[in-house]
Amino acid sequence: MTIQEIENIHRQAARYIDEARVQEAFGQINMLAKELGRSDINDDLERLRISYDFMLKYLADGVMDPQRDEILTSIRQSLYTMNDQCHMWLKEPISHEVFYTRRRDLGSLSIVAIVEEYRAALKDLSLVQSVPTEQSDSHAILSCLHQAEELETRLFNRVWSSFPLSADDAGTLKLCLTGDILPVHTRCLLVAALLLGLMTYYDESKLLILLEVYSISDDPQVELRALTCAMLAMLAHRKRIPSSKAIQTRLAAMLDTPGFDQDVWSIQLQLARSRNTENVKNRVRDDLIPNIMKMRPDILEKLKDKESQIIDLSDMEANPDWQQWLDESGITKRIEEFNAMQIEGSDVFIATFSHLKTFPFFKTLSNWFLPFYPAHSIILESLGAGKLGLAEVVEHAPYLCNSDKYSFCLSLGALPESQRSMMSMQLEEQNAALTEAQQGEIPDERKRRVSIVNSFVQDLYRFFKLFSRRREFIPVMDDPGLDMIDCLPLAQVTRDAHVIELLGAFYFKNGFYDDAVKCFTRLEAMDDATDDHIYQKIGFAYQNAGNTEKALTYYKRYELLHEEDAWNMRHLAACYRLLGDNEKALDYYRRVEAMTPDNVSLTLTIGHVLLEQNLTSEALQQYFKADLMPNAKHRAWRPIAWCSFLLNDYDRALDYYNRIADNDTPSAQDLLNQGHVLLCKGMTREAIDTYRQALRKMDNNTAKFREAFKNDAMELRLHGISAVDQSLIPDTVCAGLIHG
Repeated sequence: MTIQEIENIHRQAARYIDEARVQEAFGQINMLAKELGRSDINDDLERLRISYDFMLKYLADGVMDPQRDEILTSIRQSLYTMNDQCHMWLKEPISHEVFYTRRRDLGSLSIVAIVEEYRAALKDLSLVQSVPTEQSDSHAILSCLHQAEELETRLFNRVWSSFPLSADDAGTLKLCLTGDILPVHTRCLLVAALLLGLMTYYDESKLLILLEVYSISDDPQVELRALTCAMLAMLAHRKRIPSSKAIQTRLAAMLDTPGFDQDVWSIQLQLARSRNTENVKNRVRDDLIPNIMKMRPDILEKLKDKESQIIDLSDMEANPDWQQWLDESGITKRIEEFNAMQIEGSDVFIATFSHLKTFPFFKTLSNWFLPFYPAHSIILESLGAGKLGLAEVVEHAPYLCNSDKYSFCLSLGALPESQRSMMSMQLEEQNAALTEAQQGEIPDERKRRVSIVNSFVQDLYRFFKLFSRRREFIPVMDDPGLDMIDCLPLAQVTRDAHVIELLGAFYFKNGFYDDAVKCFTRLEAMDDATDDHIYQKIGFAYQNAGNTEKALTYYKRYELLHEEDAWNMRHLAACYRLLGDNEKALDYYRRVEAMTPDNVSLTLTIGHVLLEQNLTSEALQQYFKADLMPNAKHRAWRPIAWCSFLLNDYDRALDYYNRIADNDTPSAQDLLNQGHVLLCKGMTREAIDTYRQALRKMDNNTAKFREAFKNDAMELRLHGISAVDQSLIPDTVCAGLIHG
């Protein structure tokens, strides 16, 4: 079989098991088993088939069996595992994917054997580090570090690629992860290895270990990483988890653990927030930084550090000489937005650090999950053994995830000493200020736990989005179900009204309207959802998701409770307008206008609705009314000019297009419309000159001009411009471009 054939059969078998089409699943798995040619698998499959056939026979004979559900569940679980095992064993000798490569490299080496070798390496490292400073051998220390780190990587790969875990390996892992026989950073690595293993093949024992680690670990980093990985695994295998009694029992016991619900909520919110990372990245890259770079060169020059050429944004805000200009330019507002995103947990640094993942350090897969610690060999080699203080400063830098801290240190290692010292001083100052601010606060353990979760989720996001071989892994960070409110094993915790409201508000704010609808409609159905504004939120989310009829339904529900709400009436009007019912739209707009008579935007909108109903004279009066309002800022001039043209008042239309040219920058559409007015007045030469200006505004795109001109064919015909003239004018206009 080819790899593609193996994949297709494996996928189809899993689908049949999902749908409880067991007989068909047997057929698919039998094909894999025959190709594999292993007698043990064929024998196990045959025994399973016999059990299933007996169950069917008892059912047909009308025999009552109270354990039938349990037997069927057990058969399905066994089929899942056999399907995965056949898939793995068939691919292992021929696949170039990193998972199967690691299995071939490690052979039959057990987790127990690697742990023993690793602990011996740690003892050797401890011995060479215990030597007095004046007698220490840096080369010996680095050599022992490299050996220990190589074994860490090997242990990670063995845990990741072991499927299914043997009872001995499971016992060893529990001991390693819940005790103190391994360093914290190694335990964190093994937790991530369990996640990657579960992302490849579901193994109930791995998931149970993660849940147990969360329950009894004595280190917050280890336990919170374990819970995060467990939640992602349950999300990835949400069709298989509900039938597991062992998982259900473990989760039920965890519900009484103090802080469990808050930890789940923190992880859930941060996973949901990660879906907005690309938007944050684009905002920082395309808005904040370009606007700073547009600053006047003389100001930029004064704000730059003369040696590093780096702009210190915090100094920009603090400098009173530039504060007024910064406020007027909008830079201050953007920096405040950046700081607010930082504080709320948004991944603001991915745009900065994503291109710093090409160091050889990141070619080792396990390093993407490694907690930052200054004693790592790559830090000592990059910064120098005497720069441990700088690494410790980086370790405590706020808002940077572990992966970015390694990137930062690796990039520091490539800088000249003068720049490295300068950046070290800046970091020390920022950390000192943060420490001073924190000293005045009461220690907040919840805040610390949230910070650990945020950092780890950002590490995960970087791996699944930036690792060179990321396509070999389930793209779990792309899953639209990352809010997990439909993940049944966690339903008792994740369907908390407060959390669903927070999720809905987040999705609402960031434009994930389909997800906002899901959250808010679920909230609507809950007993403790009493805020009437939920109907408006659902309506607005539906409206922005493109479901106007549903939006209208919810706005009407709110109207039953609050008849005179202007915001609601405007959105009802907008929905009716989108649905083509301009009479109802106009009725609602008029009611709102009576409540807010000086609203320019609303007055103009009413004019637009009248114009859509071909009530041109009434629309024109509405536009005149808007033009006389304070703060109109000439917004009514364009519709006045167009309506005047439609009503054959060419002089007034031309007067307003001239006003636009004198007081504003006319658009291509303005010039096209002005050309129509001139043409209808008989001023053909002037019309063609104006059309050519419009063409230039369209970047001399003749196809675009011809299409725009053609769109107004009916209006021109009604104003006496013949079809012949309409066919000749675009050629005349474009000929000037060609001949020019």
